[in-house]
Amino acid sequence: MSNTKKHKGGMWEYLESTGVLDWGSYEEIKQAKKAYRKKYFTLHKRKQRASKREFTLGFSKDNEEFVNIVNTAKAHNMKITEFLKSAVMAYINQSFVVPDHWQVAELEQILSQCLNEIQTIVKQKERYSYDREYKYELIEKRIEKLESEISSVLRCPYKLEDLVEKEIKEKPNLKEHLIALLTQDDHQNQIT
Repeated sequence: MSNTKKHKGGMWEYLESTGVLDWGSYEEIKQAKKAYRKKYFTLHKRKQRASKREFTLGFSKDNEEFVNIVNTAKAHNMKITEFLKSAVMAYINQSFVVPDHWQVAELEQILSQCLNEIQTIVKQKERYSYDREYKYELIEKRIEKLESEISSVLRCPYKLEDLVEKEIKEKPNLKEHLIALLTQDDHQNQIT
């Protein structure tokens, strides 16, 4: 190899600093390049590990953990590592990993379009339209409420405890029914 060509970059600086370009054979230059790449990737990995922590997980094929994760990642249109990270962060933040972000966005857009259409109709005032206007306003409020509820439920689900407490407040006799179901299940488990 000759130095007539000006090469730039880390590898060429390394090769020039070792002097292998001046005195080395083809094989020696090849070995020096290999050594540089090894050193470069080692340093790169160290930098990556310092800035981004890595974790290694093992999933058994025997009890179908791996298959379940692969299938669920596919259902969410994500790579496995992307899905695992999203699932962990969703668990920590107590939110959902939405199966299809585009579908949720589309639902939100449809609701928003319905709301816009109703707002347009309400703005067009006609004679004797007070009742119609009032009905449109009610529909508009329902759609706004629905839009915010759908978005929050899809992105940040309720905890089971919160749902149970809410239902018990609305239906007081539900508490006794739940207690009966839970104690009935306990008796059946003790028998078997």
